[in-house]
Amino acid sequence: MSTEELRERFLTWQDRLSAYQMALTLIEIDATERPLSAGAKYRGEKAAVLSAEYMRVLKEDGMYDVLQKVGTSDPDPEIRKMAELYIKELDETGNIPEKEYADYQRILSENQRQWLICKQNSDYESYWPYLERLVDAFRGIKMYSNKGEDLFDQLLNDNEEGYDSKRYEQLFDSVRKEIVPLLRDITAAEKPDTGFLHLRYPAEKQRLFNAELMRYIRFDPSWGTVSESEHPVTTGLSHDDVRFTTKYRENDLVMAALSSMHESGHAYFGHQTDKKYEGTIISHNITAGMHESQSRLVENHIGRSRTFWEVNYPKLQKIFPDELSDISCDKFYRAISLVEPSLVRTEADEVTYPLHIMIRYEIEKGIFSGEYKINDLDEVWNAKYKEYLGIDVPDARSGILQDMHWPYAYFGYFPTYLLGSAMAAQFAQKMYSEIDVDTLLREDRYSEIMGWLGEHIHRFGGICTTDEIILKATGKPFDPSIYTGYLNEKYRGIYGI
Repeated sequence: MSTEELRERFLTWQDRLSAYQMALTLIEIDATERPLSAGAKYRGEKAAVLSAEYMRVLKEDGMYDVLQKVGTSDPDPEIRKMAELYIKELDETGNIPEKEYADYQRILSENQRQWLICKQNSDYESYWPYLERLVDAFRGIKMYSNKGEDLFDQLLNDNEEGYDSKRYEQLFDSVRKEIVPLLRDITAAEKPDTGFLHLRYPAEKQRLFNAELMRYIRFDPSWGTVSESEHPVTTGLSHDDVRFTTKYRENDLVMAALSSMHESGHAYFGHQTDKKYEGTIISHNITAGMHESQSRLVENHIGRSRTFWEVNYPKLQKIFPDELSDISCDKFYRAISLVEPSLVRTEADEVTYPLHIMIRYEIEKGIFSGEYKINDLDEVWNAKYKEYLGIDVPDARSGILQDMHWPYAYFGYFPTYLLGSAMAAQFAQKMYSEIDVDTLLREDRYSEIMGWLGEHIHRFGGICTTDEIILKATGKPFDPSIYTGYLNEKYRGIYGI
């Protein structure tokens, strides 16, 4: 075949894959929003059939040879990059038998439903056999791509290429060295009053404020939608169809707002990836760490900033006048900046957040090394929360069952939250040095902030490596000391220490 014929066959094949992925993503969205509907089992069965069909198209006879030729001879470097990425995907998944892959998808779907049921009942004893079955099935399909490397390191690399346990543990050590004395100093300082944050704030009124926030951050309903689920998540169907969920808790005033800001960071990344990559592997080849850097940047460096709340707190007061009319913005800001060990990762403050990630990392590493048995994980979890954060875990719902990641087989993902937090600090430092973010927030010019992120980070999608984007955007390699410096400067300032 000529170069043009090879390219045409490749692009047609990629378009078919994209169609299957879109269908599966729609089913995933429905499963997230309506996980326990009466038709959930049927939905899971059909998702397994579609997944097997996707694998069949991926492994189509002759395509590997086409990809190799396109990857070496096509004159367009972006086409070559797409082919190279698909070769990598085939090397990792192409040997998995279709039936085994479909069976795994069924186990995964069932696991997700059972997790939610057991979480609602705070019942790990009934859940762990499902998780054990999922881990075994997951190990089974991963063995087809294992090249003799440690399985856990393979999972870490799958989520963030170039990062293994050694590199993550070096990052953890450098962060721990700084946050332990910071946390000790904060613990000795006077704590802000936070009681008013935990009055009853009806969800229907919180939704009104969230709608105000979405208008403020220009989350346009023509391309983005917000709904609700047990665990907030963002899913992108296309450049102009990005969806995320949030969760309202009536005794926590800011959880949904900060969760929505976090997920909007993911959503903007999907929306601002160059549209020419839509439907290609580049649009979904973004690493977990890079994606989390954008959600953590929006949540922490914008959504937790004093300026952001100077603008938006008056809107919150209007919705909750009885509860907040006598609470100043300064008192509110100090309250939401409380640093204190807590049970739930998604509600953790910025300083203790890394400890939540380290706990999950150690447990996950133990799962795949065989150190920990699945039926004992709740006890391991509780012991580590006592060791790291000095708190007792009262139940499985706020303990081992709180996160969706293991039930959804997102193994190796948790460390990317800390990596993303550290990268976010470096991106934010550069952004604040080049544009006046505080003025833009005060003048209702949020789109210009997203414009900077779009130009320097989002538009590349997965065409560049994480290290390449960090260097392009900030002018220097990844430097975690910027993250720990940010935490020290911000929280020592807030607490006057």
